[in-house]
Amino acid sequence: MGDADKSKINVDMLCEMWEQMQHRFEMDIRVLLDKSKWLAVQLTKVVDTPPEPIKRLRSQQKLQLNHLMIHLTEELQRQRDKASAKRRLQEWNKTLDKMRFKIRVLSESLSKVGIDVLAMQNLCETQDNSQQNYEQLSQALQQCEALRAQNLSVLIDQVRTEINQWCDLTLQYPTVGNYQKDCCNEELLVLLEDQLADIKEYYNSNRLIFELYAKRVKLWTRMAALEDKAKEPNRYHNRGGALLREERERKTISIKLPQIEQQLNELVQAFVERTKQPFLVQGEEILGRIATDWDDYRLAKEQETIARKKAATDSILEPPSSTHSSVISLRKTTSVPYFNSTTVSTVSPWAVKQQPDKQRERSK
Repeated sequence: MGDADKSKINVDMLCEMWEQMQHRFEMDIRVLLDKSKWLAVQLTKVVDTPPEPIKRLRSQQKLQLNHLMIHLTEELQRQRDKASAKRRLQEWNKTLDKMRFKIRVLSESLSKVGIDVLAMQNLCETQDNSQQNYEQLSQALQQCEALRAQNLSVLIDQVRTEINQWCDLTLQYPTVGNYQKDCCNEELLVLLEDQLADIKEYYNSNRLIFELYAKRVKLWTRMAALEDKAKEPNRYHNRGGALLREERERKTISIKLPQIEQQLNELVQAFVERTKQPFLVQGEEILGRIATDWDDYRLAKEQETIARKKAATDSILEPPSSTHSSVISLRKTTSVPYFNSTTVSTVSPWAVKQQPDKQRERSK
């Protein structure tokens, strides 16, 4: 074996090689034992009386053959004991693993309702399959079962809440029947836990379908919102670069939406072929629901087109309305303020005194 081959060897490979060698060794023992038995039968079938030397030789061969068969039988039994011990060890390990699994499940449900089970969870992480650890696991399991029995009502409400949440994820209607508050027993809790496990398995097995459908719903909703914006009468006012962004978004949706629907169609068809059941979304077949969405969309578009054409036709056929406009002339009058002025003459005393003198001179 070269250095390159040695570097690839690990512990698991060595253990596997040893098991193969043991298996081959056991098979070889079986083959040798079968041949020894056949030879012993052949030696006993000799009926003639051989010479003494040959007789002694045959006796020695029979003795050696008996010793060989005894040795092979003992070795085969040891191999069987080893295999039996190995099976018992495997069963022992499986028993402890089952106990750890039960403790994990119970502790997880108990922790959801506020019960401290950290010590039990840590115990499950210890990969010790000794008798002492078995006893500790057994005590922890009994304690978990006791806590479960004491908190049945709270656990039932918690599981029911989880079922509703997972039904929302799987787009299914909850199928758990109503129950009375005083009906809290182990059978009901087990029934709800089984249903919760089935819903989780259903979602995880078809996760890609649910994720794609969620993307499709998001794109469809956004497309409808953009359609509503395009109908606004003032969509061109003070929009800046919003119109360009919306147009780019419409183009992106027109590319992505058919791709997602094509992927959904392929996955759903594979699901139907595998399970022989339809893939339902809230009680309706998913591909039929998508087709209905498109039918409603086209019908709405046709109705809008018809309404728009009818409005245009009505506006053409309607007679124009005559409006009689009366022209009102406003006369502009320029008003000049008029003042009545009175002239006041003031005669000075000197003028009064000089006036008689002038009259006398005029008379002369």
